[in-house]
Amino acid sequence: MQTQQITSNDTKASKETSVARDPKKWKVAQEFESMFIQQMFSAMRKTVPDGGMTEESHGREIFTDMLDSEMSKRASKQGGFGLADMVYRQLTSGDRAPTQSVPASASIPWKDASAYSRQARPGRATAAQVESWTQEAAKTNGIDPALLKSLVRNESAGDSLAVSRAGAQGLTQLMPGTARDMGVSNPLDGRQNVMGGARYLRKLLDQFDGREDLALAAYNAGPGNVVKHGGIPPFAETQSYVKKVLDGRKQIGNTEVNYAS
Repeated sequence: MQTQQITSNDTKASKETSVARDPKKWKVAQEFESMFIQQMFSAMRKTVPDGGMTEESHGREIFTDMLDSEMSKRASKQGGFGLADMVYRQLTSGDRAPTQSVPASASIPWKDASAYSRQARPGRATAAQVESWTQEAAKTNGIDPALLKSLVRNESAGDSLAVSRAGAQGLTQLMPGTARDMGVSNPLDGRQNVMGGARYLRKLLDQFDGREDLALAAYNAGPGNVVKHGGIPPFAETQSYVKKVLDGRKQIGNTEVNYAS
């Protein structure tokens, strides 16, 4: 009877906690956990070969991603491994406004997501490291360093562990598919990420005849939308993004010139 009473009280407390939760913030927390679980599934698949039983194809990759997405959502709703609770506590701890703006991104410390993946877990990059990697990536890919620095600033605010709700990762906020295409094996490795982002930006610059505004629009909204609309797409977010990156590039360039002189 005592055990039954304790279980009943625990269930009641759980229900009360659930009712007290902010539904919107709890949904966001669960989406974060679902995203991490999906990445964990993806990492695990790479370590287990299928023995050649199925043929590699784009369709198969899409189906597998959909399956992982659905499984991760269900796992998160059934309790996951506690990451949603941690994120929810962060979201509700005083409801303070962030001191630094990170567009559509949020960073989860790796120490709080130790069960997420078997990948090597990098530490958060320092400002000096980000500066060095950005200079190297810009030089390697023939890009104005100030432009790449501004892109990094607008994408992640220089946080190498930034992860967006959509799944974009790292300093240049690479989506998993883009990261793979650019040869990035770990998007949260700062140097790999910046090199991959610069490589992708170079590809877009070449595609749009060196037009920086169109390349940036494609970086934000996808090259298909730029082609479809014959220029910068009529999306408020994309138009604002292009302006911010180009304005930031001018500010960075002017600051570096003044400092050098």
